[in-house]
Amino acid sequence: MPVLRTRASGHSTEGVANVAAQLICWPDLALKRTRRGLGFRTHGREIVRMPGDNTAELLLTTAVIDRWARVLTDCHRITPGTDAGWVSMDIEGRADAELFLSLVSVAIKVSEGREGGSVGRGSRWPASRRNR
Repeated sequence: MPVLRTRASGHSTEGVANVAAQLICWPDLALKRTRRGLGFRTHGREIVRMPGDNTAELLLTTAVIDRWARVLTDCHRITPGTDAGWVSMDIEGRADAELFLSLVSVAIKVSEGREGGSVGRGSRWPASRRNR
């Protein structure tokens, strides 16, 4: 997959592109190209969004976010996503990519069993993180 560059920022998306290239090979995920970038679905549910910049969004569900709030808050690369139950992550290097791929595994598992709870209710994630 070629390295993408955003027009606005000029940042390299090599990390995001490498993650996308790996996710394409995962048997539980289906790639979907949208007008906003790439998306990946599992069990009929979109769980990964890659808009073409150095960030990617992941559906963890509000239950998982609430359970992991302290850890997520301590990781400055991860912030609340644009929708309830989603997180956004800057992916700029190998360690970021590996963390994101690990979180994708969690998202697949949660989606598989729907054990992660509601996507739509608000998270208890600290307000200071949601406003960043």
